[in-house]
Formats: sequence, C-alpha cells, structure tokens
Amino acid sequence: MPEEFKIALCIMVSFSIVGAILVILDKYNAVHRLYRISESTLMFFGVFGGALLMFATMKLCRHKTQKPKFMLSFPLISALHIIILLLLL
Repeated sequence: MPEEFKIALCIMVSFSIVGAILVILDKYNAVHRLYRISESTLMFFGVFGGALLMFATMKLCRHKTQKPKFMLSFPLISALHIIILLLLL
C-alpha cells in the first residue's frame, strides 16, 4: 500500500471517530438543552474525512436528518472520499 493511501486513511478514520462523537454529543446536548455544537463544526469534520461515519451516526441516532445540508452533502462527500482513496491505491 502506498504511503499516501495510509496517511489519507488515518486522517479519514481520525476525523470519522471525532465527527461521530461530536454528532452523539450534539444529539445529547439537544435533548438536554445544553450547549450545541455548531453545524459548521460538524460540516468541517465531515468534509475532511468523517462524512461516512457521521452520516451513519446521524441516521442511527436520528440527529440532523431533516437538514438537507447534511443528508445530501454527506453521502456525496463520502463518495468523493472513497474515490480519492481508490485513486491513491
């Protein structure tokens, strides 16, 4: 495996884990009326590698599913991430 692929995969996995945690935390905070995580922060983590896991987490915990910004862009961004990874192989 090329070194660039390994680096890109590590970055995407890291952003995915942090992004999924942020989605869960934002859902918890929304239910309990606590401080919310901004949509721009969630979008940042999605764009830089976390879109696939964040999308799955949003669907699983029913968070931000009414927001077209997330429900349309995250699957498209995920497809782009997969294409980038395949091109790095």
